[in-house]
Amino acid sequence: MKTYDIDRKLREIGKEPLPEVPEIVRRRQDEVYASLADLPMHGRGGQTAGLRKTRRIALVAASAAAIALVGGIGGAMVSPAMADSLKNIPLIGSIFKLADDLGLRTADETGLAAHPDASVTHEGVTLRIPQLVYDGTRLSLAVTREGEGLVGGIMDSESTGNGMPAIFPKGAIHSFDVLIDGQPVHRTTGKREIGLSGKPTSDPNSALYELTAYSLTGEPGPILPDSFVLTAKIGLEGIEEPFVFELPVRKNTDQLAAAFNEAREWKGNIVTLERIEFTPITTKVGFNITSNDKEARLLRQHLSFELWDDRGRMLGLVGGFGFFNNDEQKQMINKLLFDRFVDAPKSVTLKAFLPEMEDPSASTGRYKVDSHGELIKKYVKELEITVPVDRAGLDKLYDISK
Repeated sequence: MKTYDIDRKLREIGKEPLPEVPEIVRRRQDEVYASLADLPMHGRGGQTAGLRKTRRIALVAASAAAIALVGGIGGAMVSPAMADSLKNIPLIGSIFKLADDLGLRTADETGLAAHPDASVTHEGVTLRIPQLVYDGTRLSLAVTREGEGLVGGIMDSESTGNGMPAIFPKGAIHSFDVLIDGQPVHRTTGKREIGLSGKPTSDPNSALYELTAYSLTGEPGPILPDSFVLTAKIGLEGIEEPFVFELPVRKNTDQLAAAFNEAREWKGNIVTLERIEFTPITTKVGFNITSNDKEARLLRQHLSFELWDDRGRMLGLVGGFGFFNNDEQKQMINKLLFDRFVDAPKSVTLKAFLPEMEDPSASTGRYKVDSHGELIKKYVKELEITVPVDRAGLDKLYDISK
């Protein structure tokens, strides 16, 4: 249940007497009790006794709120004060389940996700990293916050335009820096590019951050080690001291890779599909685009790509990276990260499309969207590439129980 929906749901439930405990309350109780059972016996990462006490108080407060609801919800509407208090209770449970990402949900359901439950508190605000998962391709972190005096969501910001810095409400994340084994990585380092991106979830007090790495030479192979210590330094608006976490990370999934050399040409652009790497969480696609002339390069800058299975299902795009292998910018190397497949397909198809422009005569500007806010696309059939997949191998990879 989303935290910000609780007060509305409770008001709806409170309109009628209920013969039994409402489902929303029972769910909240179950989540609280499950979290209490998972409490570590000893602190992690230098956590002090005071911080452990704070965590216990927060969980007891959540339990008390759930019990109070059982006693008072049937007879009357919830008071505004109680509704405000409930908003400060963090979502207890899996953040990965809130993600629109089958890979992360799979990691949560199959036990691939680690649960460090690391927490740091400054000035009455607590940040936690309750879950993380690393499949060798991307590292995903769940971040949650709780405390008093917070304004807006954990990733809220307001653009001021004209190249000026964004404005953040109190308690919003304004900076997120990471180190791997003590070395800064959010930059180009030698032959690799490591990027960090964040996105909100349906819970305003939770966010997902992902660390991905790409080879700048285009060569396959591991870029990050299979195990390392991740240091995350997170800044919140209105709180002077940063929240620093040190987390052990270990890859705990296998990988299936397939090499190809399938090429298609359209209007001076040659797209060559080179490699697809599968994990139970992520699908990584490597391809390059060679543009023979200036007109082809102008078209290339608008090309976008999707990955489909043989049953007509499109994968969600997780992230990506592209770079030129020389100063002439004739060839662009692309690494795109997609979600995992629902089940193992017999074949996959890389599709190219051009988003329609609001002003068809312009080479730059705004893209046209439909009534649902989705891009209007013109697919380029000439660049479509379909390749077979080792279905038995992928079935085995996806079956975590084996």
